[in-house]
Amino acid sequence: MSDDKKDPGMKWVIFANVLLVVIMALLVTASYFEKIASKNKKQEIDNIEKVESVSSLDDYKNYDFDLKITPQNCEGVSGVVDIVLITDANYMDFTRVAINSAKKTKCPESVYNFHVMTIALKDGDKEALESLKEENVNVRVLEQKQIDLFYIRDTHVSKASLLKYYIAEQLPELDKALYVDSDILVLHDLNELYKINLGDNYLAVVKDPSWFFENGHVLELNLEERGFYFNSGVMLMNLDKIRKDGIIQKLEDYTNNNFRTYMDQDALNVVVGDKVQLMDVKFNTMNFFFAHNPISKLAEFYGKDWKSYEDVFSGATIIHFASSKKPLGIKVEKTDFFYMLQKLWYKYYTPLPKLS
Repeated sequence: MSDDKKDPGMKWVIFANVLLVVIMALLVTASYFEKIASKNKKQEIDNIEKVESVSSLDDYKNYDFDLKITPQNCEGVSGVVDIVLITDANYMDFTRVAINSAKKTKCPESVYNFHVMTIALKDGDKEALESLKEENVNVRVLEQKQIDLFYIRDTHVSKASLLKYYIAEQLPELDKALYVDSDILVLHDLNELYKINLGDNYLAVVKDPSWFFENGHVLELNLEERGFYFNSGVMLMNLDKIRKDGIIQKLEDYTNNNFRTYMDQDALNVVVGDKVQLMDVKFNTMNFFFAHNPISKLAEFYGKDWKSYEDVFSGATIIHFASSKKPLGIKVEKTDFFYMLQKLWYKYYTPLPKLS
């Protein structure tokens, strides 16, 4: 008998194998061209975004100059402002700069009371903070215990940042306070911010652009009904209402049962619900988003007519270095607008005595 008769299905097996190889080759080829097309499309989008981002500015401008701060009128400006900061040994330089910049830019009749909540300060740090006192500027250091909430025990989240949960508890004598992160600069008097009427709200805050630009984790928080996500780096806090409504316990419960990307910020966003009031972006101008998005898009997001980075930052009451990129001790190219902000930060850092 012939081989064909011995194994009549063999030729079909060979045919099937050849067909499979052809199909696989076609799939690989299609995948290759799809990747090329995708890469070209991404490059096209990147180029468009780059042009859009730069076209509203002076192309590759040299930012080696002093930012001209919008003049403020101190006539009739007075009042006591209670300001809370949180720090540890790693953030002492930033905390001192925040206080020093506020001192230097306040109106003469304003009285600032700084309440600095601290964990694990080094020898001499308390004295360094208290040495910033002067007429109409008081500094009180409040040493705190370590926080032991479940979901921060083994994460990168700083335990010190969770101290903001306990501001109302630690300052029982105050009905309200202004909380600010340590990585800020204050460029104008804070009375305008402090005198915002909170009404029945827990907080007055500035909305965070991650709602619009980087909203992966924000979508998980189910804030669609409220319609915005806020940044917790600057908050005017209704301490009286926070105490009365048991918000501290609710924040603890949320943190113990929900692992989130931005632990304290996410918890605050969820727990306060719709009892929150939006403030003008000048009270918390976050440089991070301007480094990664077209200025025209951010102007639209905040309802502003900014045309340059000077427009954005010269009119800010508080500039917030809200990312891992901080101004201390890093080299920045003069064509990066961050160089302009870094120079401004060093204006308030250089005169301070070195920490021991």
